[in-house]
Amino acid sequence: MKLAGAFLIVLSLAFGPIGSAGAALTVAVNPFLSQGASLFLGSSVSEILGTELVGTREVTVVERSQLGAVATQQQLALSGVVPTETAVKAGRLVGARYFVLGAVSRFGPLLVLTARLVDVESGAVLKSFEQISREGERGVTLATKNLAAEMIAFFSGGAPTEGAPMDDYRYYLYEALGYYNLGDYRRSLPHWEKMTKLNPKDGLLRFITAGVYYQAGRYSDCLLAAQQAVTWDPTFAEAHLLVGKAYFMLGDYHSATPALDKALELKPDLAEALFLKGQAFKNRNRLDEAVDLLVAAVKADDGYMPAYLSLGQLLIEVGAAEDAVGVLLPARDKEPENAQVRFLLGMAQYLRGNRKGAEEEREALRKLDASLAEKLEELLK
Repeated sequence: MKLAGAFLIVLSLAFGPIGSAGAALTVAVNPFLSQGASLFLGSSVSEILGTELVGTREVTVVERSQLGAVATQQQLALSGVVPTETAVKAGRLVGARYFVLGAVSRFGPLLVLTARLVDVESGAVLKSFEQISREGERGVTLATKNLAAEMIAFFSGGAPTEGAPMDDYRYYLYEALGYYNLGDYRRSLPHWEKMTKLNPKDGLLRFITAGVYYQAGRYSDCLLAAQQAVTWDPTFAEAHLLVGKAYFMLGDYHSATPALDKALELKPDLAEALFLKGQAFKNRNRLDEAVDLLVAAVKADDGYMPAYLSLGQLLIEVGAAEDAVGVLLPARDKEPENAQVRFLLGMAQYLRGNRKGAEEEREALRKLDASLAEKLEELLK
């Protein structure tokens, strides 16, 4: 993952004022109404939304237990369809400046999340928000996170303001890059996450955060962050690729394919997308298509070694040892110290009847990887 683009985030920031002139805004989130969806879904959405808002410099979220206690004491019905005047009264009782009312509604395969932001002081609905999950309940978490990002952007005015020295966007960036460059992705991540709270609709920032999640092995988090990146920048080919990579690492090859298709639609010569799509077809036993895609990956980037390795191995598996040698010889010339290439080439040479060629690869492997040399030796015996 290249983070040179991260510096562009700092250079392009407009540190403008937020709507609250820098003061913390207290927000109460009412449990969302479920309409035609699972009963628990509305409560889950409001819980995720509140969690996303927590940690935003401009926002303080009222605890749900506090809101529930006040509703009980005042005999306020805060579930289901809540009139604006009831929201205003409840908001004043818990000291909230804003009250969020929302619903999750099912329309066939779609789930639509809607929310209204009520100004408790004036009683006016300041803003309405909407996000759609086209994957039903499976996509609700992403839709809710996007809903939260829209709200945070509304509160912040769309760009982060300057904060205290230890609570400033640039401070988080320097810390994030410092840990990242040391290879300490776990300690780097909280700083990237803080930046996404301060600049929630920046596609590049979401993409970088997704990449750090990927390198930290947190593939589910990577998937959500990459999906948010393409929400805010649908033309970002590498972000679509990262969505596909995350699905791939989660073992969902079927879902990976549309994301990879989109990446290739935007950048047809994206070697890694061609490679991963080829791998996905290989895993689904669509071998002819897999071969075509892996060949295309090699042509797109003749230095992309994973494509050579995968194509060579696939050709060996289907009994096309001669073709495998034709693929692996150029790979060996490019990376003569690559033990995996040497091993596969030795196997392909043996299978096509070239024992001498296989023995040459075995001898080279003795210096590069003793365990692979042993495996090839067993084959030769």
